[in-house]
Amino acid sequence: MEMTIFKSVFKSQLETFIALKRKCGFRYKTEEKILSIFDSLCVVREEPIPVITTELARIWSEKRPNESESYRYKRCVTLNQFAKYLSQRDNESAMSYAPKPKKNFEPHIYNKTEIERIFAVCDNYVYTCCKSDCLLFTMPILIRFLYGTGIRLGEATALMDDDIDINHRLITIRDSKNGKQRLLPVSESLATALSQYKRHRIRLNPQTVGEYFFQTLRGRGCKPEAIYKCHRKILYKAGIPFKGGHYGPRVHDWRHTFAVNSLVQMAESGLDIYTSLPILSTYLGHQSIEATNNYVRITSEMYPNLVHKVDAVFTNVYPQLREDEND
Repeated sequence: MEMTIFKSVFKSQLETFIALKRKCGFRYKTEEKILSIFDSLCVVREEPIPVITTELARIWSEKRPNESESYRYKRCVTLNQFAKYLSQRDNESAMSYAPKPKKNFEPHIYNKTEIERIFAVCDNYVYTCCKSDCLLFTMPILIRFLYGTGIRLGEATALMDDDIDINHRLITIRDSKNGKQRLLPVSESLATALSQYKRHRIRLNPQTVGEYFFQTLRGRGCKPEAIYKCHRKILYKAGIPFKGGHYGPRVHDWRHTFAVNSLVQMAESGLDIYTSLPILSTYLGHQSIEATNNYVRITSEMYPNLVHKVDAVFTNVYPQLREDEND
């Protein structure tokens, strides 16, 4: 991997920080590009000492022309990680701020009939042309994996063989959206399916042992764009209309479906949802429990019979939340 050449007063700190992140298992590619932009800003401003001042943090957090709110937020989160690193080494640094982007769409929650039809299509899909990015072999297990774990697609495609401990039924997420590593237990049935997939994958491409867990037919890592395209074809064959854009149904909606189904199971099993919600929040990798709490509203709307078990507990817990917030 070609290393970025930093030129500002933060040069040595940036190099050490990025190396530390990668030793912890993070790829840190996008973040490195962001920090290189920060480095260039510091060169232009001729920053004299390796400390992020309040003024520098403010300038960094300003929205740029044609910049999306989500990328602006990503820039600030990345720099704040570096600022914390500096502060821990006696270079007390200020934090930048950008509001977390709001999404104004409702997630599609796959119902039981849709899930059965999608699985059936995946298992019987016949590809007329197998290119290097063909997902014929991967989509059946990948969709089951997303449905059974609720992890983000980027987290799933970044998984390496060593990140999936099938014997102990544990998944290690190293490079998550929020930069936090976490362990996820999986069900016995999903672990069995993962074992079968890996065994057949190695037979197909023996040279790929130790590489990406989810691979194309020719042993390459799966690209999100190819997965999105294939997912839409599966929806079409399953007779489920794709509305386009943010209206879905999308690949990310498997994550929302997992979250809602988890809350339903908690309520139906008699568990106290208030005390169980932090568990789901940690499993999903949310930065705060407020993001997870939004699923309470979705669940209560889909399952009115659970309202008295869910809303009665949460009515006054997070009164400041807007109803259009979601992860």
